[in-house]
Formats: sequence, C-alpha cells, structure tokens
Amino acid sequence: MAQMGLALGYHDVSIFVSLTSIWGFFGRIVSGLASEYYIGKCGTPRPLWNAAAEVLMALGFIAMASALPGSFYIGSILVGMGYGVLLTITVPVSSELFGLKYYGLLYNILILNLPLGSFLFSGLLAGLLYDAQATSTSGGGTTCVGPHCYMLVFVIMAIACMLGLALDMLLAFRTKNVYAKIYESKNHTTTT
Repeated sequence: MAQMGLALGYHDVSIFVSLTSIWGFFGRIVSGLASEYYIGKCGTPRPLWNAAAEVLMALGFIAMASALPGSFYIGSILVGMGYGVLLTITVPVSSELFGLKYYGLLYNILILNLPLGSFLFSGLLAGLLYDAQATSTSGGGTTCVGPHCYMLVFVIMAIACMLGLALDMLLAFRTKNVYAKIYESKNHTTTT
C-alpha cells in the first residue's frame, strides 16, 4: 500500500496502511456479529458474507484503479473491510462444512492464503507489472510515478474478486441445506 501510494503521488503513505488495518478490524467485528446473528435468525449461509466481502474488495480495487482524488483512501477502506470479513468468515465456514476433527489442519490450509496471496499478487503480479511500467533513473534504479503504475494490478485484483464472488455464491447455494440444519438446531435449542 505504501509503494502504491507513493506511485500515486501521496507523501504520507502510512495512512493507507492504517486505513486498511483499522477497517479490517471493523470488518472482522461486524461480520462475526452479523453472520452469527443472521445464521440464527434466518439461516443465512455464511459464504454469502464472503461474497459480500468480495464485492467490497472489487469496488475498492476499482476505486484505486480509477486514481480519482481521494479514491485511494476509499479503496483502502473497502479492501481492508472486505479482507477483515474474509479472514473472519472463512474459518467458521470450514468448521461448519467439514467438522472439527481436522480443524487445525483446515485452519492452517486456509491461512496459507496470506503468504501465498502476498507472494502471487504482491510479489509477482504487482512487481512484474510495476517493473514493466517503470523507467530508469539516473541512480541506476527504476521508478514509476502515476496511476498507470498499478492500474492493471487493481483491475486484475477486481477480476479475481469477481471470480471469488461467483465461487462464494456457488458455495452458498450448494450448502444452503447445511445452514438450514444449523438454523433449525439453533432455534431448537433456544425453544427447549
């Protein structure tokens, strides 16, 4: 986020890292409370919350790609919130669908997305596309300044989020019976 902010001409880039972290926290808190409430209230499948997070993140990446004044702030907030939701909802979904017998293994496989995604999208994709846009400097290095430096990265990330949205919707549809049973069990325990 800091390097992207610098490429867009912002001088104080720590704000973008802070916004992403702070709103990631709020995404975790709100999605945890809301998903628990709605699964007990009407049996809403948790993967729908992941789908909502994918929409937030796609909108955030599109905002960043637009490079309009203030859009990087909005994008940082939306991406942070979506990321917080994904981190919170994915783990309970795995335990609800696969049980708790191999919870530790499943949790670690799910958390593998953090270093793997960072390597693939930040290290490889963003690095390669940035280098393709960068120009040589007098000191022997390369630099890129302007919205074109990361625009394609943001567009690709938004497309990846749309693919995630489609997969989350498919998962929600395919698991609606599981969540109907969870809903029934929650309502049965509160009435007895």
